[in-house]
Amino acid sequence: MSARPRLAISDILHRGLVWSLLGVSVWGLVMMGVVHRETLRAGRGALARQEALGEVQVPNVKEDEQNEISLAEAAQAVLKGRSKQS
Repeated sequence: MSARPRLAISDILHRGLVWSLLGVSVWGLVMMGVVHRETLRAGRGALARQEALGEVQVPNVKEDEQNEISLAEAAQAVLKGRSKQS
């Protein structure tokens, strides 16, 4: 069996660079997950504190829906008015 040829310095540097970039990429992906999990935890904690203090406001869904309906009807009336003018 023949001995393996010696690697050139450029090959060694290239391998080192590729492995380093791979390691940094994996580390970045892991840190994205860690930061995301921490952000969710902090948000849940802030929401729990607001609920404990009674500062959480429940939106009035009926009023919002009625507002959206009236805006949609107004937009439809404008479109109908434009088509009659043409």
